[in-house]
Parts: sequence; C-alpha cells; structure tokens
Amino acid sequence: MTVIQNDPAAHSIATLGVVLVGAGSGQRLGAAVPKAFVELHGRTLIEFGISVVTSLPHTGHLTIVIPEAHAAQTLTMVDAILPRDSSWTVSVVNGGRERHESVRFGLAALPESIDTVLVHDAARPFASADLFERVAAEVRRTGDAVIPALPVSDTLKRVDAEGIVHETVDRAPLVAVQTPQGFTRELLASAHSARSEDGAPSLPTDDAEVVQRAGGRVRTVPGELRAHKLTTQEDLPILEHFLNANAIGLEVEA
Repeated sequence: MTVIQNDPAAHSIATLGVVLVGAGSGQRLGAAVPKAFVELHGRTLIEFGISVVTSLPHTGHLTIVIPEAHAAQTLTMVDAILPRDSSWTVSVVNGGRERHESVRFGLAALPESIDTVLVHDAARPFASADLFERVAAEVRRTGDAVIPALPVSDTLKRVDAEGIVHETVDRAPLVAVQTPQGFTRELLASAHSARSEDGAPSLPTDDAEVVQRAGGRVRTVPGELRAHKLTTQEDLPILEHFLNANAIGLEVEA
C-alpha cells in the first residue's frame, strides 16, 4: 500500500471515508487498459472520481483501489489533482481477484477514525458531489446501508436462453441501482467478514448485496442519470454527452 498524506494536524479528525474501486479489467468494454484508465477528452475515469470525492467539504480519506501496474500512474494523478492544503488524505492499494475483495482491501486501508464509508465505482465518473452528500447524510441519519436508485422506465420481459419471451415483469417495485453506496463502517466491515466465510457459490454484484446477505437493511435515495456506468462501448457516447453538455459541473474540473 502506498499512502499520500497531507498534514493531518491542519484538519479535524476524518470520519468520512470513500473507497473508489477501479481494479476491474473491463473485458466487456474491450479496451486496451483497465476500465478506470479509459480516457474521456484526455482525462481518465479515475481522475474524474478523484476530483469529485476530494471536492467534498469534509475532512476525509479516499482509498483508491487499482491494478498494481497502475499504482505509479494513479499516484501522479493524485499529486496533480489534490491541493496541498486539502482536507483529504489519499491512499492507493492493489485490487483483488473479485470486486468484493477489492472493496475489502480498500476498507482495510481506511484510518481507524472513519465511521461512515462510501463505496464508488470509478466506472461512474460523473456522479455528482450532491449524490455523495445525499448518500452520506442518509447513512448518518439512519445507520442503514444506503444506495442511490432510479425507477425503471422500460417495459421488462423475462426471456429464455434462445431469446423467447415468457412473461412481462412488473416494473413498479424495481429500481436500477448506482453508486456511491454508503454504510456505517462497522456494518460494511462485518458484512464483508461474513462474506469471506459464507462459501456462497454466487458472487454479490454490489456492496448492498453483501450487507443484505449478512442480514443488514438497505434503503434507497434518489439517484441521477449522470451517474451512468461505463460497461460497454455503447456507454461511451452517453458519457460523452454528459461531458460535452457540461452536465457534470465544476466539481469534476481539475
């Protein structure tokens, strides 16, 4: 683990931690680099994430989880983005074999003073500072796990392996889930510890599922369209739209 520290004596004790997950290979995207290091207008996705997190008006700690081969590049980015008088400290850690393992490594790298943790996918580069604040505030208000969610607007069909439609699914109780997802540190750490021991064959797709499998309660707050995730090449024009339309705001400017 490599750590970049500002002078902690200049700020209050950090209680908010963010784990920025960028260790995925992005195979479905078909890029020559890990997904978090794909560029939009000359800036990598991970740079946008660093910028918005460290713009939050808190004393906090950001842990960036990336492939080991990109550690030096990430440290250079942090050094360029983070003001010397920032109230944020940053660490860079190596990712794991699966996403849940990467999150566990990132969680372990947070200072002991952190009591509220947000986990965010670097593949959602334009999630706003307001969304981070909304999630963190609800975690602190309720003590529950909190996830941003959008209503499902398309008609949903259940199909078989051959593409034959079998039924229309009621979309009313369904939502599309985003990040950042928020938790008390105790809840998230306990859930990940239980996950490492449960031996379940199916992998959780997000941290809310890890917590839910461990018996925790998960609640939602309104998400936002601009927190769109880069998964395949078809997502690139959508992200380009938000960037070109200046929909991302000043919080992600270098």
